[in-house]
Amino acid sequence: MNEVTVMDRSDNTPVLAEPVFFMHIAKTAGSFVNVLLQNAIGAPHVATHIESKIGSSADLLRAYSSGVQVFSGHVMQGLWHDIAAPTELGFKKFTLLRDPIEHLASHLLWLDHYNRPEKRKEYVQLDESHRRISDRIAAIDLTDVGQLDAYLTGLSGHEVRLFDNCQARYFLMSGRRDMDAIRPMSLADAKALRQAAAQFDAIGFQDRLEEDVPRLGKAIGIELKYLKKRVNPAQSARKIDTTNPLVRQILGKRTIVDQWLWRHARAELGISSD
Repeated sequence: MNEVTVMDRSDNTPVLAEPVFFMHIAKTAGSFVNVLLQNAIGAPHVATHIESKIGSSADLLRAYSSGVQVFSGHVMQGLWHDIAAPTELGFKKFTLLRDPIEHLASHLLWLDHYNRPEKRKEYVQLDESHRRISDRIAAIDLTDVGQLDAYLTGLSGHEVRLFDNCQARYFLMSGRRDMDAIRPMSLADAKALRQAAAQFDAIGFQDRLEEDVPRLGKAIGIELKYLKKRVNPAQSARKIDTTNPLVRQILGKRTIVDQWLWRHARAELGISSD
């Protein structure tokens, strides 16, 4: 690892007892939490979307030395460990979970929203694999349970990375494009998942943010103030009817491990999973 000289910090830089890592699982209200973090300690001290900025221990130390104290991004725990462990910085870690059925529906619709005519410029900026997934979703009638079931049953390798137990995958995978990344998950992963979740100082829930924000802030040593506004809302012109029992069964086939994680994390806090 390259050595990085620690720079002097300005007097107005908030000093946290420990720096913070927010594992921003896509479509779990993470953008909302990013705003709360920036409001609490100032935007210059919060690095968001670090998946495109922090690729090594040297990158991390350089950002920390410049005054960044909170690191947030779509970075899986395995990769974060590889980057952060050599720095010997002690990080507080937290994340958010979302109801697994609603999460998968939202994730599918997020890729679908790139098919809107006004989103064409954003569509062409996607990498090839994401464009092809967006194309496949565009060809599906999301109100037809047969088509939805067929799509989720026959996911390609990259689609497995995105849609098969996506939330649990963040805890157990590295995000690297290897064979493990495209392995469908099963409840055989529950033991490892329990151990991985235990490494977090706090886990919050998208459906109870107003109650959880103070708890999350206390766990990471930052006074977070809840805001009654939405950030980065869904933009797809289409819907997936998650009130339909058959649709829920179809989505449930790709979220069985996420459902286990959801129940386990809530049980740890004595919160109902219903």
